[in-house]
Order: sequence, then structure tokens, then C-alpha cells
Amino acid sequence: MRRSFYALSCMLCLITPFSSMAVAEIFHYTDGNGRKVYVDSPHKIPPQYRQKSQTITTEQRTDAEKQASQESRQQTSNAFQRKQQIRKLEQTIEKMTTPVRIIGNQVLVPVDVVWGGRKASLHLLLDTGASMTVLHREGVSSLNIASRNSSYAQVAGGGIIKTERVVFDRLELGPYRIENKSTAVIETTGQQAFDGLLGMDILGGGQYKIDFQQRKIIWSPEKYQQMQEVLEQLKVGKAEVATESAGAPEGAKAL
Repeated sequence: MRRSFYALSCMLCLITPFSSMAVAEIFHYTDGNGRKVYVDSPHKIPPQYRQKSQTITTEQRTDAEKQASQESRQQTSNAFQRKQQIRKLEQTIEKMTTPVRIIGNQVLVPVDVVWGGRKASLHLLLDTGASMTVLHREGVSSLNIASRNSSYAQVAGGGIIKTERVVFDRLELGPYRIENKSTAVIETTGQQAFDGLLGMDILGGGQYKIDFQQRKIIWSPEKYQQMQEVLEQLKVGKAEVATESAGAPEGAKAL
């Protein structure tokens, strides 16, 4: 009796792993038009086709297997979305910095000036003591600009220079574009290391930080730091992200 019980137990152990997989039958037959028809019950086969019908045996996945498959697909989808979020955030962070030239204690910022559909790429001296942005005429000579009005101004040392007011289509500065910007254009003499002054009429409306070691300007440094932290968390799978645009100077729009 004990031996029979042991044998029965062994048989149950062998059968159990396979019993979790359900088996289903699908029936198909060919109708009078030569079309194959599939049904899940032999009773659904018209009597005249039953003798020639065929049975297909299929294995159905258990609920646990279906759940595991669904979780695997979800993990793959989440990983793809995370990669997209990381790429988008990295692009946003990159736009929030601008490489600059540093000569001694002078910081030269790249600025693109557009007028009449033409563009000139300049390097302007960052000058927090200048109330307005001033461009050298030589730097924008390729644009063939037309001034709105002109006047003369006295500079340090007593010299007199001609000053013109020009409304440019836009100024592009780092991640920002400033539309219809009225800017002073002056005549200069001698060779200059820069193409004008970047004044507080532009810089005063936004936040920035100069990284002298990396030779770059960081726009909206607080948001920049926050995005850097979120990026690190994303890379280790600890955060979700919705990117924000950086705070722009007054009158500026993000590129």
C-alpha cells in the first residue's frame, strides 16, 4: 500500500508542471466556396463538412504567463520612453549653455544678428555697466542695414562718433531669440577684439552665470542645476521628467 502511494505521488509530481498549461482545440473546414473557416467547437461545423474537418491543438498561456508577458512589454516601453526623456533633457540642458571667449577679464559672447533675411555672427563684449547694447558698424556691414535715425554722441576722451538706431529682425543669443530689437550701431576706428557691447537692456531681463573654468555662460542657472539633478536620477531610473523652458531675457523667446 505504501509503495502504491509513493508511485502515485511521483506520477502527480511529473504531471503537475504540465497541467498549468491549458490545451485548446480549434477546428477548421473548407466551405463550398473553397474558403477555410475556423471555429472553436465541432458543433459549429455544418454537418456536410464535418467528415472533412480538421482539428488544430493549441496551448493556451496561463494567467501568470500572460501577466509576465505584459509586464515585460511594459518594461520595454518604459525603458524606451526613459531613453527619449533623457535625450530630450540632454538637448534642453545643452541649449542652456553658450560657449564664450575669455580674454583676460573680458567675456565675449556669440550673438547672431538678423536683418532683411541675412545673418551676421558677432562676438559682443559682456558689459554689465552698459545700459544698452551697441554694435560696431563694421561687424554688420554685410547686412546692408538701413538705420531708423542717426545722431552723434560723445565718448570717453571727448571724441564724437556717429550713432544710428537700427531695428533688427531679431537677435539670437544662446537659447533665446529677441524679435524686432532696436539697437545702436556706431562707427569705430582701428581693429577691435569684439563687435560691440552686450548691455543690460538684454542681460538685465534674465539670469545667467559665467563659468570661467568651462568658458561658457549658463542661462537660468537654478533651473540648469535642477535639470542636471533630474537627468542623473533618470539615468539610474529614479525619476520621471517633464522638461521646462529656461527663463528668458525680457522680450526673448526660446529657440
